[in-house]
Amino acid sequence: GFDFERRNMSCETYVFANNKGGSGKSTIAFQLAASVAKARPNTQVLTIDLSLYSDLTTMLCGGTSRPSLLAASRGAQTALEGTSKDERVEGLLRALATGKQGGMSEEDNQVSGLFGGWNPFSPTKRPAPKASEGTAGEQPIDLRRFAVRPSDLLAEIDQGGDVQWTLPSNLWVCCSCGELPLEPQEVPDAVRRLRSAISALPQNWIVIIDTDHLAKSPVSELAFCAATKLILPLSIDDNDFSRLFIDPTGNALFEVLEGLEGREPGWLQSKVHKVVFNNVLHYQNQPSHNDGVVLPFTPAKACIQQMKNMADQMYSVHTDDNKLVRFFMDGHKVGSMEQFRERYFSGMRKASEIVMNASKLLGCPICVLPSGTIAIDTLSCTIDAKVLQALQSEVTLLTESVFS
Repeated sequence: GFDFERRNMSCETYVFANNKGGSGKSTIAFQLAASVAKARPNTQVLTIDLSLYSDLTTMLCGGTSRPSLLAASRGAQTALEGTSKDERVEGLLRALATGKQGGMSEEDNQVSGLFGGWNPFSPTKRPAPKASEGTAGEQPIDLRRFAVRPSDLLAEIDQGGDVQWTLPSNLWVCCSCGELPLEPQEVPDAVRRLRSAISALPQNWIVIIDTDHLAKSPVSELAFCAATKLILPLSIDDNDFSRLFIDPTGNALFEVLEGLEGREPGWLQSKVHKVVFNNVLHYQNQPSHNDGVVLPFTPAKACIQQMKNMADQMYSVHTDDNKLVRFFMDGHKVGSMEQFRERYFSGMRKASEIVMNASKLLGCPICVLPSGTIAIDTLSCTIDAKVLQALQSEVTLLTESVFS
């Protein structure tokens, strides 16, 4: 296998993005962040949740399970109770916008909503920002100030379950609780400060940023202009694929990237590093090589053809009039169609509903999920050891593909 600890690493930055909701951005980010943290014990993995729905925060901080129908999820409640606004994404965004390490003002901290502040559908309405005074000469913002270890949060706050498992202690999260206070006029300075903050991190850190379907939002622009490697989770549905290029809401991912690229030279940082086909029907639990599409499992034949069709459509545009090639990491270095498939495409199979539901409900990534009987709130199930072991092996292979 790939020796994660063998090489001298610089700070790597990843953004998970797709303008189609439900494509698997947060779920795959959750699984892979934990997996790479487990595989690289000498590396610190920082996740930053820039999604309005806060799914990554929820899964990392206790899971999506709810004690009752109208209650907040355990993960959301744990994040809300275990951190202050100044310690979450809200504080980080204000620090990036203003240059003040403290981040939140007294006015910011007066906001509240459903479940004592948990309101993902009503972000704070902020006054127009003052004219920028620039970022030159400032000390870099310390991203670690806004991060917590999920393992510490879960140790401090009872999550209501008796399943014994632990998240890697080198996994961190900058929590979101539904407030993303960043105005369009504040983005340029915020981008410069986030780039500086990432550069100031030690080399043994990895930064993973989650976004939502609003690819044109200020926080998505912040992510695309600060992180370098774009991970694109994608279903094999043709409509979802087409929406990457044409979206009546103005959020088509590649249109947004093109707009950012045209802003000024070097403004757009993110380029596609890996397309991860998600929820793919599998034929057997063996790695496969399908005319260049290398997968940690063997997919059903119909799925293989659909994945190759999508990859080939991208390649045809990739090479035509220098279009998509600008938005892929290795650009013109990838010559043939088979090289293009091998360099950029991988996948995650449709997992057992029992295993995936247990993982998300518990907030327990597949890489550390125990087999046997699990009970929490309304969930009671038995996880088969062989099924789990096969899935864990596949997540490890996908982790190596994405983070190699």
